[in-house]
Amino acid sequence: MSKTDNAVEAVIFDWAGTVVDYGSRAPAGAFVEVFRRHGVEISIPEARGPMGSEKRAHVAELLANPAIAARFEKAHGHAPGEADIDAIYKDFIPLQIGVLKDFAELIPGTAETAAWLRGRGAKIAGNTGYNAEMSAVNEKLAADQGYAPDVCVAASDVPRGRPAPDMALKCALDLGINAVRRCVKVDDTIPGILEGLNAGMWTVGV
Repeated sequence: MSKTDNAVEAVIFDWAGTVVDYGSRAPAGAFVEVFRRHGVEISIPEARGPMGSEKRAHVAELLANPAIAARFEKAHGHAPGEADIDAIYKDFIPLQIGVLKDFAELIPGTAETAAWLRGRGAKIAGNTGYNAEMSAVNEKLAADQGYAPDVCVAASDVPRGRPAPDMALKCALDLGINAVRRCVKVDDTIPGILEGLNAGMWTVGV
């Protein structure tokens, strides 16, 4: 890679749906199940709606969906509030951690792409809407398959989740990047794409 002002210093990859778990099946299924346990049926497409967001925020966005909110109110006798968001998110955490191992297969080409980028002088980072505990599971399982970013940042590591730029900027800071314009953010969700754009990075949707 030429050492020009525009040389890529780092590529920041999302996790679920981008480098592992094609289709983000682990979080989608976990959201459907946790809402079922709270007496509310939601569909997989509904569960996918806020994908890429920090997971408590994801719960909040689902409960802000008028159709889901109406089902919740019918089941519980009141409109969903902050306590309900907290309760569902609390139950979501162990559910999500419990299924990550079943959806941890690397998307084909991931390890090879990371090696190709490193061979051209780029650093690799990972970030995610998962919290740090969930991210650690993905990191371990991916490393066993030959993919290990230089740094990883979870939504719980920063003040604001996507679409705020915090995670992407922390990745750049932790990697010691000289300019955000030399970073590329790769993601499969709209919040993740907006994160990269808001951080001033080249941004690639997959």
